[in-house]
Amino acid sequence: MKQIHNESGNNYQGLVTNGKKIAYLYFIGDEIKNTAFSTIEVKDLDRIIQSLINVGSKQFSPKNIVSDFKSTSHITQNLSNSLYDAICTHKTQKTEMLMEEWQVLFRLSESDKGQNQDIEKRRKKLSEIFSDNINNNEKEYLALYVLQTSYAIIVKLIACKVIQTLSFSEDVKFFSDLSVIDSIKLQRFMEKLEDGYVFSSGGIRNLLEGDFYSWYSDKNQWNQKIYNSIKNIIKELEFYSSSNFSYEFQTIDIFKDLYMEIMPNEIRHSLGEYFTPSWMADHVVSRSLEKLNKESWKAIDPCCGSGVFLISLIKSILDKHELYSLTIKEKQELLLRILSSVYGIDLNPLSVLTARVSYFLAIRPLIDDQKIEIPVYLGDSANIPQKIELDNIACYTYTVDTKQGDFNIIFPCNFVESSSFFERMYRLQTTVEAEDPKLLYHQIIENIDKDSINNKIKQSIKILSSKLVELHKNEWDGIWIRITSNFMLIARVKEMDLILGNPPWVKWEFLPQNYAEKIKSLCIDRKLFSGQSYMGAISLNLCALIANVTSDKWLTNKGLLAFLMPKTIMTQDSYAGFRNFYLSDGSRMYLSEIDDWSNAGNPFIVTTEKFMTYFYEKNPVDYSNGIPINLFYKKSNVKITEVNRFHTFEKVKDFFQIKDGMAYQLSENRTGFTLLPERDYTILRKLKLISGTSDYKARSGVEFTPAEVYFIEPEKRTSKNTFYFRNSEFKNSVYKNDSNYKFELETKYIKPVIKSPFIKPFEILKSNNYCIFPYENNSRKSISLENLVKECELLSNYLIINKNLIEKQSKRSLMISMGNDFYSLSKVGNYTFSPYKVVFRDNTSMCASVVIEQQTPWGEKILPIPAKHAPYISMDKNGAEITEEEAYYLCGILNTDIINKYFKFTFSGRSYSINFEIKLPKFNRKNSIQYEIAKLAQELTVKKINYEEGISRIEELYLELCDSI
Repeated sequence: MKQIHNESGNNYQGLVTNGKKIAYLYFIGDEIKNTAFSTIEVKDLDRIIQSLINVGSKQFSPKNIVSDFKSTSHITQNLSNSLYDAICTHKTQKTEMLMEEWQVLFRLSESDKGQNQDIEKRRKKLSEIFSDNINNNEKEYLALYVLQTSYAIIVKLIACKVIQTLSFSEDVKFFSDLSVIDSIKLQRFMEKLEDGYVFSSGGIRNLLEGDFYSWYSDKNQWNQKIYNSIKNIIKELEFYSSSNFSYEFQTIDIFKDLYMEIMPNEIRHSLGEYFTPSWMADHVVSRSLEKLNKESWKAIDPCCGSGVFLISLIKSILDKHELYSLTIKEKQELLLRILSSVYGIDLNPLSVLTARVSYFLAIRPLIDDQKIEIPVYLGDSANIPQKIELDNIACYTYTVDTKQGDFNIIFPCNFVESSSFFERMYRLQTTVEAEDPKLLYHQIIENIDKDSINNKIKQSIKILSSKLVELHKNEWDGIWIRITSNFMLIARVKEMDLILGNPPWVKWEFLPQNYAEKIKSLCIDRKLFSGQSYMGAISLNLCALIANVTSDKWLTNKGLLAFLMPKTIMTQDSYAGFRNFYLSDGSRMYLSEIDDWSNAGNPFIVTTEKFMTYFYEKNPVDYSNGIPINLFYKKSNVKITEVNRFHTFEKVKDFFQIKDGMAYQLSENRTGFTLLPERDYTILRKLKLISGTSDYKARSGVEFTPAEVYFIEPEKRTSKNTFYFRNSEFKNSVYKNDSNYKFELETKYIKPVIKSPFIKPFEILKSNNYCIFPYENNSRKSISLENLVKECELLSNYLIINKNLIEKQSKRSLMISMGNDFYSLSKVGNYTFSPYKVVFRDNTSMCASVVIEQQTPWGEKILPIPAKHAPYISMDKNGAEITEEEAYYLCGILNTDIINKYFKFTFSGRSYSINFEIKLPKFNRKNSIQYEIAKLAQELTVKKINYEEGISRIEELYLELCDSI
């Protein structure tokens, strides 16, 4: 069995018998389990016969499903093309409504510019799939909608195949009957399937409950091509055996690979979709449950995606039971335990569908005619229903956005929390179709206890009833009752012991404006913003908001939050507010442990963003004493794609080396952590010693945007006091300039520029890097265009020619530029013109050099301008300019090994903060330690002494200086 599984991916069952006794062998994920021997009963014979009947049938394995239904398969291509043709040639009003609301939910806007490279790649791929020139928003969204619908249809039909007995009509009692019925009957069946009837009539609620992908099943949209393509899928599914779902526990995500095949990487990447490998989800779940240390628990994944964490949670429950030996009563108890323990939420309807069906398949062997509700809900975990009081009656309220306007839902808490809420709401859809607001109002009121209603609530329900009927009359209906129910059901989520998952890593600035404004107040109320609006520190990541909101609303006092989130959350200034993790009652969450996957080989494949598993609890932690980090290093003898084939961490643990590290908050003034990759207390003591206050203010380098315009290289002198230049070349430039083209400019406002890669310890490498810097000395405002034309006509013409390009820079850059003219630059101040500076790198590897005048090709000695990523110190915090000796003193300290380690361990390697918390006491040449540091730095600059000896001595002196403060 193990060999077959390893070679084919198929999970076979096995049995051992002597004719009287029998034992079964079966898979749970990748693991083989076995039952004890027991006397053969009728149920055993039934199972053996069922298995023999299905010999030769296909298993529902990820490999088989992908092989038959990938985007390039004939079956799926026919389905996608028939749907695309239908929606392009005769889109109905209902289809228009569903698609527009789908766009609202996916935050796709017709006003999108379509300039993003990801969008261009997405359009190219969609053009290939549909053999059409998809070059605008309308066609792009149609194609994307169709592709998602194709996937949804296949998943829903697989769920139908598994249920076997459909009992839809006299003609359709079993799944096999669907392959022989005519077009009209199949259309009716698919319409009822999309409506949830097929499953709800069998007692399974909230599986397929009317989503945005039901448009094709409407009788006015249906056609012969759609009929033929869906019938072909049904016929292909007939080759599969579903009986194993009655006996085997499918605790693997069988749809993830199919989704990745139907929705190519170019599309998934552009939508910010990254799938968590099963083994990693398994690791997060097992580590979380180990830390939680509770026999009985409730867990939720608030951004559950395809359900990989949910399936792993279910597996953790099933693993503790010998499933094949359970009695009917024991199965019912186990089913109830799972349904009351494992919850999921997602805002993506396609993800919700996948997670629900995966959940259903995982518990299918436990279901025996019970009425159940799949606890996976469509909703926004960043913006969940709020609890309010209306005349002393507790209610839940939520606002639903539609293209026809928003509408507010207010229901009493008792009604929403009742076990019959979903079923009662489900029945209201038929009442809406009667187009009678009063009838709908009375039907809702009748379902609410008299003690839980008052005039204000009644008035709110009247308005809601009118709105729902109005939407129906405008043919803007069919989904709102179920969507309303799902959003309100989230209000029932409470008292969770474990919140876990992989929430979306979407930066604040990349959120659609309307949505960002909608949740902005939540961030302010929760003290999540850092408070520093300059330099972008007002930025945040959606995952941080979700972590805060869900912990605040749902987590028990002894509960645990376990999220996969970017590593930058530990270090960047923009997360300063989040790191305090205040909840609405004034209490806090504390980081108790971290699993660092930075060197794990990029398990998400399509993104190289470094990330960690963050474990938060409510027990106070003193961060100055450190918290443990577990660092995972992938071994070089295995590819990450091979690792990702496995479903459990137990199977992949030997592919990783695990090391111990620690994270500390070294300063009381900064919430950022310093991350030590080892438990080296010698380094820690030094880092704690240097941690403190600087008497100097670091400044960002000048921002030359776009660099393609402002960065130039001198070529040769002309006969007229001018010079020939060419544009600098950039590998990843968005704007392409001809670097071979030479143009003539005056040299008055041309200066050498310092770029980060050219900064070395005590040295700035020689280069041909120059910039256009249209500022008079000691003037924070750019020279006016009027004066520039008079003084430098060639330069002014050059800038005017490039005006459109210059004005394409971000609104933020334009807002903070210094001057009134279009060519004004940002990050320019009095400090820019100081005669003495020490410049350093803000990424990769910390090193610094004193800035000295540079000889230009036209014979002037000019002080270079530090550019972006080359910050510098030219003044102390009181605004006094530093002296030359002072510059060398600072340069010496910034080049020490301990300072290098501070930056390396405290900030992301891609970007160091200039708001560092290290001791840089004001220079006093009478202080013998400071004076010696300055002299040694000068000698190292001119290479008079051995570098290693000199820098080691400077570090000794610096540590002595810090110890004396």
